[in-house]
Amino acid sequence: MKQAEHLVLRARLPVLRIKRNKALISHLLFQASEKFQVKIYNNSLNSNHIHLLVKAPTQKHLHDFLRVLTGQIAQRITGAVRGKKNRFSFWLKPVWRRIVHWGRDFLGLHKYIFQNQLETLGLIAYHPRKR
Repeated sequence: MKQAEHLVLRARLPVLRIKRNKALISHLLFQASEKFQVKIYNNSLNSNHIHLLVKAPTQKHLHDFLRVLTGQIAQRITGAVRGKKNRFSFWLKPVWRRIVHWGRDFLGLHKYIFQNQLETLGLIAYHPRKR
């Protein structure tokens, strides 16, 4: 892949920023990125969603990275057992993705993710985005 991608993983419940989950997700993110050679330029862990700005060597690497990351986060947080039917889906929607072009688009997304980080920490007021 020549371009970076913006990924958003949205959970059904606001459990991602609980202290133990936050550390777990950071660890799983690092592990999966190392395993699948995915470069993480920036990320923001919010209460019910995660923003990632990434670049992978191939689509297969990115697909495998997302499959492992989303699966492990859901299993570890819910305590689900592989192969056993869960009562509900941990993730609200499939991963949202878009290609990010280098230059202004890339820098604008960096700024947006940084703004999300500041809002999550309570350092600036949250401003709903126009959709």
